[in-house]
Amino acid sequence: MRFKIKSCKMNVLRTFILQLLPTKSKVSAAADGPAEGIADRLAMWERPVVTDYELGALLCAELPAANAAIEPGLYKAIVDRLSSFRLIAPAKDFKPGAVFQLFGRPKPSAMEVACAVDPFACVSHLSAMEFHGLTDRFSKILYLTTPPNKEWREQAQERMARDLGQHMAVHRAARLPMLRYLGFERVEGVRVELMRRSSRGAFKAIKSPAIRVAMVGRVFLDMVREPYNCGGMQHVVDAYREYGSQYLSLILEEIDRHGKPIEKVRAGYVLEEVCKIEHPRIDGWKDFAQRGGSRMLDPQGEYAPTFSETWKLSINVPSLLTDGRDGEGQAGEGLAGEGT
Repeated sequence: MRFKIKSCKMNVLRTFILQLLPTKSKVSAAADGPAEGIADRLAMWERPVVTDYELGALLCAELPAANAAIEPGLYKAIVDRLSSFRLIAPAKDFKPGAVFQLFGRPKPSAMEVACAVDPFACVSHLSAMEFHGLTDRFSKILYLTTPPNKEWREQAQERMARDLGQHMAVHRAARLPMLRYLGFERVEGVRVELMRRSSRGAFKAIKSPAIRVAMVGRVFLDMVREPYNCGGMQHVVDAYREYGSQYLSLILEEIDRHGKPIEKVRAGYVLEEVCKIEHPRIDGWKDFAQRGGSRMLDPQGEYAPTFSETWKLSINVPSLLTDGRDGEGQAGEGLAGEGT
């Protein structure tokens, strides 16, 4: 009799506890279906990592109807379920819960992870030179270009509208993770040099590896625009000398359309005087040559008195000072200052 009373009390206590935790039990049960569907999608995921925003978007895609509500705690329950099954694991280079590695994938490159986490970034400068085979250097730095904060947020809103479509209101109501910029300084052990630029230029998407990389013409423009991010001006001169003829049409098109006057002058000098290439477009760039004491081939180098009469440019790259090229001489007096 005493045993029956004790058993009855335990059942009552168990029932009471379960009544206190209805939400947790309900959410846990509700996570089963969506978690399975998301797991199937992740099995075919083309990128090496998945962000919290993407998991939230996948959850919305599993909803039975566009206006179906997402219960509080469901997203976390699904992440916990996927983690317990070891399908995802937090990526160590990012804030906890922001980016997840996928189980069973080969170790990704820093480029792949960076382009997966920042959907608007592209590989650029020296890293793009390496990708296109324009340098023999193996940089320990990953160079990326992404839009400034305001433009990034605007593009993120447009991307979310496309991704979520009719589920946008449900996504916001459930306070699921938004598409936002996730700052990072290192990825897969590689230091990242991030440049925020309004004009990223043309880039192409590669499927394997899954990255976005600046087009060849854009890379040559970046070389004369920001040589310090491309191995230095001497390295830029070497790249132009070796590959300028091979990619001439791409270089001329990109710089002619998107290059600033000083960039056309720098590229024109290197193509004509160093690479010995003649072309009507290069001749047209001579109209942008202006006498100015601070107009230099290397924008970060020291001013050199040796200059090009044709291009009105201080030739301040040491290897070019002893070449004895035609059209170079000593800078005259009374040069007006001109910004780079």
